[in-house]
Amino acid sequence: MFIKDSFIPKEEFMRLLFTKIDGVDTHELSMWLKSQTNNQWVVVPKTFCDLSINIIELLKDHHFIVGEKKALKTIKSIKKYL
Repeated sequence: MFIKDSFIPKEEFMRLLFTKIDGVDTHELSMWLKSQTNNQWVVVPKTFCDLSINIIELLKDHHFIVGEKKALKTIKSIKKYL
């Protein structure tokens, strides 16, 4: 798997900004970004990324049994974003 760059024309950004007088919240940005990239890109909180990396590290280092409570807590935290 690799990350593919997507190109979104400047005009599309301008259209988004000018149609949202009060600004753009993260949900609107996420929905817009998904629509511009055929559902390949989404906006997620940084905390979600941090938690995902933590669980991957736990599993990778085979500390799942030793750190089972920590791993389960992390999994529950990740699930709340899904």
